[in-house]
Parts: sequence; C-alpha cells; structure tokens
Amino acid sequence: MKILKLSENSYYLKSSINFFKKKFEKRFNFINKKNFLFTEISNFLNNCIDNSKDVYIFCAGNSILSKNILSNKIYVKEIDEKYKIKYNDNIHYKDEVSNEEISNCDTIIIADIEHQANPTSNLLKLSQIANDNTKIVVLSKNMIWMSLIKILKIFFDFSPSRNNFLPSSYLNNLFTICNLEVVRNERIIALPINIPFLTNLINKLFRLPLLNLFCLESITILKKINQDFTKKNDLSVSFIIPCKNEANNIRLFEKEISSFNKSYEYLFGDDKSTDDTSGEIDKLKKKLKENKIIKYDGPGICKSENVYKGIENASGEIIVIYDADLTVSFEDIEFALKILNKTNADFINCTRMIYPQREGAMKLLNFIGNSFFANLFGILFKRKITDTLCGTKIFYKKDWENIKKDTSKWGVKDLWGDFDLLIGAYKNNLKIIEVPVTYFERKENETKMNSLFSNTLRMFFIVIASYYKLRLQK
Repeated sequence: MKILKLSENSYYLKSSINFFKKKFEKRFNFINKKNFLFTEISNFLNNCIDNSKDVYIFCAGNSILSKNILSNKIYVKEIDEKYKIKYNDNIHYKDEVSNEEISNCDTIIIADIEHQANPTSNLLKLSQIANDNTKIVVLSKNMIWMSLIKILKIFFDFSPSRNNFLPSSYLNNLFTICNLEVVRNERIIALPINIPFLTNLINKLFRLPLLNLFCLESITILKKINQDFTKKNDLSVSFIIPCKNEANNIRLFEKEISSFNKSYEYLFGDDKSTDDTSGEIDKLKKKLKENKIIKYDGPGICKSENVYKGIENASGEIIVIYDADLTVSFEDIEFALKILNKTNADFINCTRMIYPQREGAMKLLNFIGNSFFANLFGILFKRKITDTLCGTKIFYKKDWENIKKDTSKWGVKDLWGDFDLLIGAYKNNLKIIEVPVTYFERKENETKMNSLFSNTLRMFFIVIASYYKLRLQK
C-alpha cells in the first residue's frame, strides 16, 4: 500500500515540529482556552461538506479542528503525538495516511495552509491522489489580518516565527498549478473571541457582501479539473417534462423527439391536467415506439413536486429538466449536454438573458423580475447567474440525492423548483456553468405564471431565507 509523504525532508517542517513540541503546553493551553475560532470554523464546515462521507484533515498542529467535524470517518495527519486527542470514535490519527484512504475521502481539509512548509508541494500531491468527486477545502488567513497576527504572536508566542502569508492572488495561482478550480469561497469570523451576544452579532453581520472582505478566515472549496472526459460520453440521459394542460404543445413533440437522440429517456409528468394532455402523451408513445417515452402522474401540487417525482423515476445518469412549452429548442439542449460532457461542470443552468429573445417570448415585467433575482442571487451567494428562473437545467442524477435533502425548506414552498435546484447546487459545492439558449415564444397556450406580485414575494422570501440559513446560520 502506497503512503503519501508530504514535505518530509523539509528543514522548515522539522523545525516546526521541534517548535510545537517545545511550546506544546503553552500552545495547547491557549488553544483549549481560546478554541472559539476552531469551533466556529468546524461548525461552518459542517454545512459545506457531506457528513455521511469520509474526511481527511491535513493539520499543522490544529487537530482540535476535528473535534466538532461531523462525518462518518475522519483521518487526521498530525505532527505530534500530544495533539492526538480522541475527541470521538470517528477520528483516526495517523502518522501517514495511505493514498487509498485519501482517495476514498469525499472531502480533504487543509488546515492553516500558511503554516505549512511547502504548501505548493503538499496541495499538488493531495490533488493528484484525490478522486474526481473529492472536494478539497483550503483554510487560510486573510492578508488584512497579517500585521495583527504578527503582533499577537509576540505576546502569546504560540506559533512558529515564520509563516507563509499567502495573498489571494498567489492562492489562485497555486490552485491553477495544482489543476484545481474554485467552486466556492467564503470568508467568516470578524471577531475571533467569544463575547456573549456581541460576537455572534458581529460575525453574522460581517458575512454580508462587502463586509466579509474583512473577515479573518477564508474557506475555499475546490475540485479537480478533469482532463479526461471520455467516460462522460456514454452516460444515459433522462428528460423530465412537467405538463399541465399542454395538450396542444405535446402534439408538437413528435417532430422534435423523432429527429433527436433515440437513446434518451423522456418522462412526461401529467400534473392532473383538465385537457387531453394525458391522451396526447399516450398517442406520442404509440407514434414514437423506438423512443423511450414514459408517462407518470404528477402529484397535482405544483410544478416543482411534479419535477421531483420525475427525477425520482428517471433511470438516466444525466437529468434534463425541460418545459413542455417548447420555448427552448432541442438543438440548444444538445449543445448544453455537450458542454456538460466536455467540461468540469456539475450543473448547467441555461440562460435566456444573453442571446436576443424572439419577439413576444418574455414580457417586460418578467424580464425585469428575472434580472433582479439573478443579480440578488449573485450578490448573496457569490455566483454569477444571469437567469435564475429558466426552467431548463441539466445535472447529474447522483447529485440529486444530496440536493433533494434541502428542497422546500425555506419557510415557503418553491412552486417551480428553480431556486431549490440552484441553491442545492450551491450548498453541495457543485460547479455551476451557464449556457445561453435562444428563448422562443410559446408555441401554444398561455404562460401559467400568474399572480406576479405574490409570486415575486414568494421568490424573494426563498432567496433571503436560504441565504440566512446557509450563510448566516451555523
């Protein structure tokens, strides 16, 4: 079994080990008395990682970080026996962690990268061993705090005299060197000491946009840039097509599907239609016998529940959510699928706001509303999204198992599913890419987006509530 060895011959590593051993009592007492910082980081990380999977923590004397991490199994590489405290049965301290054990971990946490002797070498080796689905979490200090940290070291004398203070520009360069890309970056903790009521208030306030630039701790979540996309080409595809009173539009699907990929699966969800939608789907199945067309009964609650039921019944490894109004062409969908297969994307959000729209495709108030929510989402979640409300979204079925855990948990129900899916992709650290599509006017019937004011309030509440729960709450 191969064992990963990280910077073992480094002079600085050896000197750091000697330093930690020499200063153990002082440092250990300090950490245990002032462990608020590590507790806050651990609590935040628990909202960012999959707690059902294995975690590897590469420490620099901060094994206390593992104390509050919730995970199935935690491997911790620690430099000193004195720090190997058995906080719970899930923690496994090891002098050297095997490549196999690391590759089986869903999350790798690199604690205090600035304390490491050779962060470039360490990160590169870890990225090479990690599997394609592993998320690498890098913890680093904000450069703005550098002077204050140096002053605190003089008074407390608990850290090595030398640190690799790494500016964000270098960190981004380091990630490029290691063939990694950023899927999420957060800044937390403006006040690293616990003052009842005040600390909690200040730290939540400073997670807001712009103010978070001054927070102490930076948490960057990365994934490998996969260079081999050949294995994606053979993945099966399922279309989820929610339908409610779309009989006239279903008749138009024959031409579209017959000229498209015959290996795809099409699931039409009739959501208790009052017209002949169900009958038209049956006719379509008879006409296109070479295609796999499935009809299921929607729950009759709202579009989102209809979509979710379709996803659960889908057999494909890739899920395409497609509106029955045919306002997005199948050619654009095929292009978006190619983007998913030939890039490192996990989630494709199609956008109608880039290419010129066909006349009458979108009303002015809808256009303004879409732009507003896209900008609001981008500001709050730091994701550049131009069209949050496009009904066409593409993602992997395996990721749905995590996304669905948080659907409709925002105080009001997401009637359409657009925010549930985007927010779920954000929470699960998926790489979101937007692909522009041409937006056409509905072929038949009128839009079902009524009650514009109440729907706007509902969507606004969902965005604000999800932001509070995912970014402000622990």
